[in-house]
Amino acid sequence: MEFGRLSNIENIDFSLPEDHAGTAKVLGGTKANKCAVYVGCPIWSEAGFIGKIYPKKTKSKDVAKYYSQQFNSIELNISHYKSLDRDTIEHWVDITASDFKFCPKVNQIVSHTPLIKQNADYMREIISTNQYFKQKLGMPFLQLPPHYDSSKINDLLDFCDEVALSRCAIELRHESWFKNEAVLKHICNYFYKNNLTLLLTDTAGRRDVLHQRLTSKTAFIRFVANDLHSTDYKRMDEWITRLKHWIDSGLEEIYFFMHTPTHELMPELVIYFTTEFNKRTGLNLKIPKIFSPFIEDQKLF
Repeated sequence: MEFGRLSNIENIDFSLPEDHAGTAKVLGGTKANKCAVYVGCPIWSEAGFIGKIYPKKTKSKDVAKYYSQQFNSIELNISHYKSLDRDTIEHWVDITASDFKFCPKVNQIVSHTPLIKQNADYMREIISTNQYFKQKLGMPFLQLPPHYDSSKINDLLDFCDEVALSRCAIELRHESWFKNEAVLKHICNYFYKNNLTLLLTDTAGRRDVLHQRLTSKTAFIRFVANDLHSTDYKRMDEWITRLKHWIDSGLEEIYFFMHTPTHELMPELVIYFTTEFNKRTGLNLKIPKIFSPFIEDQKLF
């Protein structure tokens, strides 16, 4: 992910902001009977995964199967660039693990136009097609581009009303959304009432998008690491502390997706996060396993 990426991160304050006051109200303060946690990557077709977390002779048709044996979810970015069809989705559903979840990114035909209300019909088609994921559909997400600013708030809300959008995460990127408290409050209240999740992105160059405002009992987080830099581990530790607090306060679902410039390092990030998360929460998240030739002389964390 290029959004917020910096070549020099030495002077970045990576500490998590305090929660917005509305987050406690949304969570309610009472721990839920269960919090479902899904952790993964934005890709599964990565050459560096073959022989590392996939068998050495893995064929392209089998990557989804082997990916789902290592991770329990994927941030499905392919759907942003290409329309999915029923046969493809049903094939993925058939070959992935029973507990696996797909989080398809809304196609750019909808999201990356000056105004999105005009694309409501196409969005309804996407919602219909996503039903072929059946029980393996996680939370779809709509990423709005950096040029889509807060002056378009009515366009966004009209679009959501037009398609009756619900149970979807929305990522806002333009700085104006986070500088105007009245606009952001209006958006958050609308999302809360319509079961929409305001997505959180943790990236070096845009600390303003790390708003710490939950609008539903689902947290959807895109974590942008820096190739196993020492700060990556401190940041994940802090996230685990915050997520445990949210779980204890009523959070019911988490999607946490790892990004880093060198894609083949994503498994190491997930290994560290899930291992430490399990220790701190008592949960039993799936922990990826790296084939031994890659770790004999390497300290992962």
